[in-house]
Amino acid sequence: MQPSGDFTLFINDFERKLETVIIDDISPELYCRKYLSHLLLHKKYYLHIYADVLQKLVVHSGESASKITLVDYGAGNGLLGLFAASCGFKKVYLSDIDEHFLEASRQLALKMNIFPAGFIAGGIETLQAYFVNEKPDAIAGTDVIEHIYDLELFLSELQKINPGIVSVFTTASNPVNYFKVRELKKIQMKDELKGGDPGDHILFGGSPLEPFLKIREKIIRDQHKQISEDDIHKLAKETRGLNKEDIYRAIDKFCHTGEMPVPGDGTNTCNPLNGSWTERILSLQTYNFYYRDAGFTCKIYAGFYNEYEKGLSAYVKKLLNSLIGIFGKRISPYIVIVGSGK
Repeated sequence: MQPSGDFTLFINDFERKLETVIIDDISPELYCRKYLSHLLLHKKYYLHIYADVLQKLVVHSGESASKITLVDYGAGNGLLGLFAASCGFKKVYLSDIDEHFLEASRQLALKMNIFPAGFIAGGIETLQAYFVNEKPDAIAGTDVIEHIYDLELFLSELQKINPGIVSVFTTASNPVNYFKVRELKKIQMKDELKGGDPGDHILFGGSPLEPFLKIREKIIRDQHKQISEDDIHKLAKETRGLNKEDIYRAIDKFCHTGEMPVPGDGTNTCNPLNGSWTERILSLQTYNFYYRDAGFTCKIYAGFYNEYEKGLSAYVKKLLNSLIGIFGKRISPYIVIVGSGK
C-alpha cells in the first residue's frame, strides 16, 4: 500500500466482522456496552472517520501502513485500532486509562480474530515507560484530545517518546463552528452547575455525577476547614478547570498570599476528581501554539457529517458535506488535528 492508500476499501470487510459481534459478550460493564452499541449503530460513519484518520496519518508520515507502528490512544472499545490492524499496519497497540474499556477492547479483538501487538492500561506516562526499547511511529485517537487535562504536558511527553511521531486526533469541540460551540457550552454549564446522570445521553458515562462546582466546594472544605464558607464558595468558582491536586495548590497559595486563582477560559470546566475536561473548547491558534511549543508542526482539517444512513437526514448531510468544501471548518461537525515531528 502506498502512503496515500484508500482505507475505505477495508470498510466492507470490517463491517462484516462487526456484524458477528454480540455486544453482551464484550463486557459486563453497562457503559462499555452502551458505547459499543452506539458505535455499531453508526458503524459506517465511524469507519469512514477512521479511514480518514489513517489516510491522513500515512500521508503525513510518508510511509506505508505496513511500516508504521501505531498507538490507538484513548482506545475505548478499540475500534479505531482494530480497524488499523485489519488495514495492515505493522503493529497496533491499544491504550486507555480505563481498564474496563481496555478489557472490552481485548474481548472485541478476540471475537473478531484480530490480534493487536499489545494492550496498555494508563496515560501518556505509561506509554513512556512501555516504549523503552521501541518507538511508535504514530498515535491516533477520536474524541479524546478535548478531555486531556494538561495538553501541553501531553504533547511534550509525546515528543519524548518519539520526536518524529505523527499524531492524528479528532475532536467534536470545533471552536470555529458557532452552532457547535453554543451546544458545547450548554453541556459544560450543565456539568458545572447541575451535574448529570447516565440517562442524560448514551455516551454520558457509567455513574451519576455531582455538579463540578459542588465537588470543588467539598474538596476545599475538607482540605482547609479554617476557610470561611463565603471564601469557599468564591474559591470553588475561581478554581473551575483545575483538578484536585491543582486545587490544593491554589488554595494553599490563597491561604498564604490571599491571591485568588484564575478560572478556565470561557465556560471550560473539568471533573476535579480526574481532570477530564467537558468537551474542552480551545481555539485553533491555541492548538497550533501548543503543538509548535512541543516541537511539532500542526495542521487542522475539517471533518464531515454522517451521510451514510437512510432517510432525508442523509440528503441534508450530503449537502452539508458539499458545503464544507466551501466553508471548511466553520460548518464541519468536528476537526482533525495532525501533528508531525520534525
